[in-house]
Amino acid sequence: MNFDEVVADLLDRCPDAGGAAVFDSDGIPVVAAPKDGNLEGLSAEFAAIVKRLEETGREFNHGQLQQLSVFAENTVVILTSIAAGYFLMLIVDRHGLVGKARLLSRLTSERLYTEFV
Repeated sequence: MNFDEVVADLLDRCPDAGGAAVFDSDGIPVVAAPKDGNLEGLSAEFAAIVKRLEETGREFNHGQLQQLSVFAENTVVILTSIAAGYFLMLIVDRHGLVGKARLLSRLTSERLYTEFV
């Protein structure tokens, strides 16, 4: 499977998206589009947050983190778990179709799952 094609397909299907990346638990991107450096830095920052949330989830027996949405003034960052240690990050316009973006992110993560287990 070509990860670049999967991410490009996600961005095509989600017109309000500004970028997407697949990253590991250390924040190192497997693939990022567009390749402008911003997604790489953002994935590193969110990796630290995800680690803490996963620790908290284990502590309180909530289970593994499945999806996280962070709403900022201008954008929404959607993180969706692919498999243990890998996440799909989708950046969406704050006034766009965030619900559709969350669904497409989940469907894309399911599509990628077999490549990470």
